Amino acid sequence: MKSNLIKQVLAFSAIWFFLMYLICLFLPFHYFNAEYPMWKSKMEVMESNNTFSNLIIGDSRVVAGVNPDALGSNYYNLALGGGTPMEGYYSLKQMLNSGKKVDTIIVSYAPLHFEQSEMFWDRQVKYNFYELDEIEEIFNELNTENETFWEYEGDKNFEESEKGSLMRRAYKTYFKFPTELRTELSKSFLLRGYTNYAVYNEIKNRRGCFDFGRADFSNDLNVEANRVQFVPKKVLVSSLEKMFELARENDIIVMYTSLPMNQTSYNALHSEYRNGVEQMNSYLKLKHPYVEFVNPALVFYDDTYFGDASHLNKKGRERFTFELKQLVTKKLFQVQNSLTGLEFQE
Repeated sequence: MKSNLIKQVLAFSAIWFFLMYLICLFLPFHYFNAEYPMWKSKMEVMESNNTFSNLIIGDSRVVAGVNPDALGSNYYNLALGGGTPMEGYYSLKQMLNSGKKVDTIIVSYAPLHFEQSEMFWDRQVKYNFYELDEIEEIFNELNTENETFWEYEGDKNFEESEKGSLMRRAYKTYFKFPTELRTELSKSFLLRGYTNYAVYNEIKNRRGCFDFGRADFSNDLNVEANRVQFVPKKVLVSSLEKMFELARENDIIVMYTSLPMNQTSYNALHSEYRNGVEQMNSYLKLKHPYVEFVNPALVFYDDTYFGDASHLNKKGRERFTFELKQLVTKKLFQVQNSLTGLEFQE
């Protein structure tokens, strides 16, 4: 009697696990949050045949702050919410490996995305942005000092012996084991499909641009304003440098720009943090003179241009994209340092 009950429980558990595994494999739009369709749409662009030879690469501030439609018909915003220079490097690598012709990349990352890749496990790996051999490359070759780059803990490094457990976690996540997706499954009730497909269609129609904050004003403090020291992870800085070098090897023009902070956050930055960001920017300029750094490392707009603490609203995006277009035009089509004579009209 007892043995039969155990067998029934084990059989039920096996069937339940199998059904959940099928759900995890085939219904990601129904349990992931709205970031998934954004990432998925851009991963498809990287793999598909298209004529987008000018790419915008960065994080969520770039997703919200740069409108590719206003720059030209062959621009696409490949920026990723929670993305770091590591994803930027592999995005460019994927485009080139797929045989795409890339003429120009416009790159931008917020300072915090040099300090940590906080979404590495919850987005990059769960969304299958990386292939397993790329994850192994990251842990074994790119991350030479074994930094815990997915956490903000200064110089903390993991032991060499931990790589095996990290790769096992990556394998289980990559192959959508239900045990690795407990949070998404329990919170979604598989009811996110309609919303996620709407986001997917919107971001494709807008060529990778999307609104995060939609308020008319925000004077909330961003993440950087709450930190005292700027402690970049070496693996993230070196990823940006590898992107620069890959572009140079393929005769791609590189323009690096900083998205503005709201003025309240900018004014609240600790002096140590500000100095650290500016020092990294100076180092990159010196080491990579072929990259066009189009504005200072830290810039700001009035709070009325922000939809939340970190992201430009519609008015802010229109202003920044307008200014960026003048800089791009000056770099590509006019004598360098000549004035365009154009002014943004609100």
